[in-house]
Amino acid sequence: QRYFDGVQIVNGALEAQQGVLSKTQSGGYAVPSEDKQEILRNPEAFLNKVLPELDESKRLHLAEFFLLRTDLLMGLGALKRAVLDISAALLLRPEDEGITKKKADIEGLLKRGISASEGSAKTPTTIITGFLGAGKTTLLNYILDVNHGKKIAIIENEFGEVGIDDALLNTKSAVTEENIIEMNNGCICCTVRG
Repeated sequence: QRYFDGVQIVNGALEAQQGVLSKTQSGGYAVPSEDKQEILRNPEAFLNKVLPELDESKRLHLAEFFLLRTDLLMGLGALKRAVLDISAALLLRPEDEGITKKKADIEGLLKRGISASEGSAKTPTTIITGFLGAGKTTLLNYILDVNHGKKIAIIENEFGEVGIDDALLNTKSAVTEENIIEMNNGCICCTVRG
């Protein structure tokens, strides 16, 4: 939540900066047809338009905004977007070796398919839902039978008075049989405690 809130704050600051820079570029008048979020959607294109008029302190200031936004986006696991923002920071401060190294590190994580928040409290989750006879149980049986080397936890929410899905799952191994917990009528509290 804090990463998302931080991104929203930085977005607001960058949009305000765009408004100021656009007025400066147009001689003090706001351009009505302008995309008010261009600095966020396509930062490099926007910066290329205003870069000649930026003094060194303004470049440093904007680069810090983009670096902060890069860190926040990495915390959210949005590495592709973080590369765009760090590229904008690098456009503003091309001589900064720290930014160049950070960009290379993020691109390396992206190539390896590693999330910046890997090892954090986030757990990938898939919810399988569908109508009666749609193949949900068949899909679960397939996932459990295939040797893919991943650890899987299944939480089955049985809404009927008599649970039938846990009996339909192919629970051939002792490991699978021990780890199935049936939830009746949407409540897992007592099942897990007891």
